[in-house]
Amino acid sequence: MIISDAHGDVIRSFDGTLLSTRRSGTGAATPLLLCNAVGANDAIWKRALVDVQRERPVIAWDHRGLLGSGPPATDRLDAGAQAEDALAVAAHHGIEEFAIASWSNGSRIALEVATRYPERVKALVMVNGGFGHPFGRLLRHLEVASAFPSLAGVAKHFGAALQGPLRAVTERPELAGLIRQSGLVGATADSALLVELVRGIAACDLKTFFATYEAIAGDSAPELAARVDAPTLLIAGDKDIFTPLSMIVEMHAVMRAARLEVYEKAGHYLPIEYPAKLSDDIRRFLGELAL
Repeated sequence: MIISDAHGDVIRSFDGTLLSTRRSGTGAATPLLLCNAVGANDAIWKRALVDVQRERPVIAWDHRGLLGSGPPATDRLDAGAQAEDALAVAAHHGIEEFAIASWSNGSRIALEVATRYPERVKALVMVNGGFGHPFGRLLRHLEVASAFPSLAGVAKHFGAALQGPLRAVTERPELAGLIRQSGLVGATADSALLVELVRGIAACDLKTFFATYEAIAGDSAPELAARVDAPTLLIAGDKDIFTPLSMIVEMHAVMRAARLEVYEKAGHYLPIEYPAKLSDDIRRFLGELAL
């Protein structure tokens, strides 16, 4: 089933869930499939992919139950289901082979796609992304992010109650300033895109948002990194508290064909903190592979 609208197409995935998908870019190079973070809209990539889209098609979709996609037709929110959604999106756009770019916890989905379908994934770019956050790393490595899936598991039960207050906060004109004062984003972050990103998350059904985050980020799969065959570019921020550099270094050590780039004085939001540098790094990496 395909429904066209002003924002792209809505297609039916493997279990009947309706997914909103978009295609941009006019180039003839190997298409790039975006595995975005849970609940994130296209704002995070808006500046980082301007030049990339001149060289190749860029395919994006909204996670099941979030943003423009319909509610899950089954109880599947796990990374495996999200990976099958990605393949349904690729099939709709007629793409057999593709590179993947992921951000944040979307990298857990990217790893799932790359290991399930190695013959189709020609390259992988993981930005601020890891293999998930097991609670044990909070104790062993003092990684605060390892507590987030458990917190999301609690928060999903209060999603309806949190919806109104969160949306009210995101409509405040001083939102960008409030986020900057929190110290969670770097000083170079694009304020307008940051606000657009946060408002997109606030517009999601919060129960589904928290449940999806718990299912993906909470399902740690470090063993997948060693099974990735595709050439991989790992890009990290040295001040990232959401995906610590130590986790990305661990992946780099076991990946057969991985390169690691660390951005200094950078946090978790590299696509809006350093979009020009990220764009150059992605284009150079894919160009060296002749993709």
